[in-house]
Amino acid sequence: MEPLTRGARAVAKLQGTLNHLPARYKAGSMAPKDIGPLLPQLLSFPPHPPPAIPLTVAAYDKEIKHLRKLLSEIPNNLLIGGVHNGGDLLDILDPSINTLPYLYVLLSHFYASRQKSTVLGSPLWIKAVGFMDRFDPLQVRYVGTEFRSLIGCIGDIALASQTVSPQYSSSLWVLGLKYGQPSAAIRPIRTAILRVDPSAGCFTSTHLVFVRLCLEARTFRAAKPVLDRNIYEFPSTYTAIQSSDRFLCSQHDTSSGFINNQSELSDKLTYRDPLSYHLYGASIYMALQEWDRAITFLELVLTAPTKNNPSQLQVEAYKKWVLAHLHAHGVVPGSLPKTTGSQVAKVVRVIGKPYEALGDVFKDGLDKELDVRRLNAEIHAGNGVWSRDMNLSIVLRVLDAYRQFSIVKLGSTYSALPLPEISKRTSPTPDDHAETAQYIATMIMIGRLNATLEKRSNDVQSWVVRFPSTGNQSLSEKEQHAELTRQATKTAELAGHIRATERKLLLSKEYAESIRRSRQEAESAQRPDEFQDWLTGPPPVDDEDIMDDA
Repeated sequence: MEPLTRGARAVAKLQGTLNHLPARYKAGSMAPKDIGPLLPQLLSFPPHPPPAIPLTVAAYDKEIKHLRKLLSEIPNNLLIGGVHNGGDLLDILDPSINTLPYLYVLLSHFYASRQKSTVLGSPLWIKAVGFMDRFDPLQVRYVGTEFRSLIGCIGDIALASQTVSPQYSSSLWVLGLKYGQPSAAIRPIRTAILRVDPSAGCFTSTHLVFVRLCLEARTFRAAKPVLDRNIYEFPSTYTAIQSSDRFLCSQHDTSSGFINNQSELSDKLTYRDPLSYHLYGASIYMALQEWDRAITFLELVLTAPTKNNPSQLQVEAYKKWVLAHLHAHGVVPGSLPKTTGSQVAKVVRVIGKPYEALGDVFKDGLDKELDVRRLNAEIHAGNGVWSRDMNLSIVLRVLDAYRQFSIVKLGSTYSALPLPEISKRTSPTPDDHAETAQYIATMIMIGRLNATLEKRSNDVQSWVVRFPSTGNQSLSEKEQHAELTRQATKTAELAGHIRATERKLLLSKEYAESIRRSRQEAESAQRPDEFQDWLTGPPPVDDEDIMDDA
């Protein structure tokens, strides 16, 4: 059988998504009927305009569950049939108010059109994308499965659509989307993640879908609004505790309070999912040359607990970890993070030997102020390894990192050097002094090098690079203030998550059980030996009297 093209695979995946919609979307073989009599019930919640006295969380929870039950019982063909002489329900309902009915109708239309060519820019696509900008995040907590199905439809259509019908091309252009590419789905899915959970701090299956799409589309910067937010927790297991935050619509300390197995805003997660997310995220940061952030993500993969040997994801993370350190710091640390499992550290270092050898050549060349030829030979010798690991492009960029660190290192030895001398020591084309001048000017401009380029004449060979004795360039007062503000914000955010985690821990059954055991052990340790003998030895003579007293 002929292998499927990428477009054909995406079409097959879209059909799978639609075929796995909740069963109610496939119900109803009768001819379309008028949904008009049911419309007042669909519009009854939430009350609009809002009442003077807002609904309590308990009343809100009860009413929205009733609406969800009603929608689940309406046949698919009735939802897409519209209102007699009134048009499509999608034109009547307001997604910002009637979020649940609008979502159910949208999915019904998607399933009804599964045999047709649903393309980017079509009216149904436009409405689905618009829904992501307008849905009520509170209501969506009660229809997590349906919400994820819509996200799946958007992603799969973007992957599957290779062409756009002429009548829809203008709509697509207005939205700023590129048809036939996964980039079309990135903005609506990113919007969905951040509107459901503005912190994006609770990891969900949608996080992984989003990052994969960004890699597929090579739209790396578009991933940052989600990737730049740290993951603090995973979806919780709902327990019906008697407190005010037991409802999905309650105010919760953190997003894991409503992203749980009851809301189903995330599919079931596996051990590989968070590792894949951080490995993909690290790849995006490396493409953006944000090396320290990439290292953080890679170390989250490396330090993940394992039973024995590392997973393939951890092996790949180690290889990229070495390369990221070379780009960021010019040297590979002698050891992995302390929390890395001993067996993991041992195995990944054995498998990653070619990368360690590359790091050794890099460091040795800097220490001895060697030119780039030896490093270049090492890279070419391992071309097969880098290509097989899909790291060739990152490895080739090591040459540029080596050149930058070589120039920076000259500043720690010399106060000034003629430009031709720097070309001779660091440039792959030593006689091209103009290229070296431009390269150094760029390093100075982006803050990579603290130096001044002294132009004594129009002759580039007479130019001199002066390195100040202060070493690395210090931040200005404005930059220091901005950095302090950023760090203070991050610290406050982290402190909030710590307080919320402590609160959840204090309320957990596991904590209560550990406290009970600790008290029992403490009481046992304080009992006299005679009392311990009484507990473990033969019953005393007056045991009957004790029972009588009881």
